[in-house]
Amino acid sequence: MKKVHTGIFRDGGAGAFAKRRYRGRRKELMRKEGRIMAITGVPYGPGGKTTWAYAYCPTYQEPAIMYLTGINQSNVILLLDPDSKISDEILFVDSRDRFMEFWEGVRFGVGDDQSLKEVRSVTGIQDVRDIREFKDVLKERLFKQKKKALGTLWLEGTRQGKPCAIKTDHNYDFKKKLEGWLRSWKAPALKNIMKNHFELRLPLDKYDIANASKAQDITGNGFKVLLKNFRKFKNECQVQGFLEGQMLMNTPFGLSYPSIIASGANATILHYTKNDDEFSKNEMMLMDFGIRWMTMHADITRTFPISGRFDPMQKILYEIVLKAQLAVQKKARAGVTIDELNTVCWDRVNQGLEHEFKAIGGKFKLQYKERPHGVSHLMGEQEHDGDPFRNYAPQPMKPGWMLSNEPGLYGEFRLNWKGKTYDEKIGIRIEDNLVITSKGCINLSSKIPKTVSQIEKLMARRAN
Repeated sequence: MKKVHTGIFRDGGAGAFAKRRYRGRRKELMRKEGRIMAITGVPYGPGGKTTWAYAYCPTYQEPAIMYLTGINQSNVILLLDPDSKISDEILFVDSRDRFMEFWEGVRFGVGDDQSLKEVRSVTGIQDVRDIREFKDVLKERLFKQKKKALGTLWLEGTRQGKPCAIKTDHNYDFKKKLEGWLRSWKAPALKNIMKNHFELRLPLDKYDIANASKAQDITGNGFKVLLKNFRKFKNECQVQGFLEGQMLMNTPFGLSYPSIIASGANATILHYTKNDDEFSKNEMMLMDFGIRWMTMHADITRTFPISGRFDPMQKILYEIVLKAQLAVQKKARAGVTIDELNTVCWDRVNQGLEHEFKAIGGKFKLQYKERPHGVSHLMGEQEHDGDPFRNYAPQPMKPGWMLSNEPGLYGEFRLNWKGKTYDEKIGIRIEDNLVITSKGCINLSSKIPKTVSQIEKLMARRAN
């Protein structure tokens, strides 16, 4: 693949095998659904609608399109037609616009033989057409089907026992457009392919796991360098700039999400992103951070003392959370549910508070009742992947699923210890990423320091 195409086509680390890999995914989805399907990409890229809110994002494609094609480009539609004996997959793209490419770089497009040849050669999809033809082609293909129902993807599930859907994204907009066409054609209602799609997408293959491991390595190395240099920093902004700089120097695929750099009481705000407060040496620092490699992510949280050494109360509370994390890791395997992991996690945290903190005179006031958040979410093409309502939590986990392991503790704590009083508002979270196997799990984050001794040793070193 020419380097010029790497921005708009991600081979997932599969190299020459990438086209067969994506083709295999499309064929398997067609086999499971057995109906014609239309799946949309994002209609516009970063800054394409709210131009004043432009944000750099090297990977911005709808994850379903990325999973099925590797194409990282706005305004594409994939049509899958398992009944067709001539062309069972069609890619719809814009006309090639050389003037816009002068401003934005190469894009897949149609309009001349050379452009068509490029799309076919890079993606492996041989039937490529102008996106303006999509409606007419869909109607023609649909009425040749034995099953007249059309499949597409939108995100739906249940919340508090009631059906609900994500109605604010491009998938739902596309669904509404298709429903209008189907009514005018007197065709049956749409079918949602979400269940079958996620069943195929969530178990990672060997390339995905290798990419996720690479993301962990880069993220972890950035963290190690940060700890060695930490005494240089005075505020959260400096920490964020240094950490993200270390990570981004080693990946062209960007951050997994906006970093959380939260010192002191700020760490009790779960999605804190202000990241500009000064800090004192007696506080703790919570950082939630990570980068992408290809389309896989690292999602790591580490908490450590700004002074470089845990005080007695910080150490006790930190190790309560760490023990809960290790208990979750020990429990995680195929067949176990995320609900069960939650029970293991929060029972261990709450027992630790009673038997390891309160029993020695510690007092605390938590900012939540029993559980502050889930201990796990699925990961894959998205940093939070799968059903966004997390209806997967009571389902037995499958080999190849990747998930976070992130127990936390947030509140006000006080302890009198050896004649000294410690009184602090603290947020602690420790997060690793696990890949589920039939016998247990693989901790992809195992090389990223997290024990008290590992953290203190790194922070005691001076950077060259």
